[in-house]
Amino acid sequence: MGKRVFWFAVGVGLTAVVVLKGKELFERFTPKGVADQVGRAQRSLAKGVGDFLENLSQAMEEREAEIKEAIDWSDEPAGQ
Repeated sequence: MGKRVFWFAVGVGLTAVVVLKGKELFERFTPKGVADQVGRAQRSLAKGVGDFLENLSQAMEEREAEIKEAIDWSDEPAGQ
């Protein structure tokens, strides 16, 4: 009798897991779920591009300062 109760409980537990995971999977492929995934991907891409452009701008400013220092460039007009 103990084995039957154990295996019954295992079956109930597995069924619950399969049903919950199946529901999540089903909801992921509904139009709303796909739209949510696309929105998340879009936000992630926008953040990545923004970070890239910020790093690029910072690197350009640093390199410009290095070049100006190397050629002894000043931002002041030549006559002053």
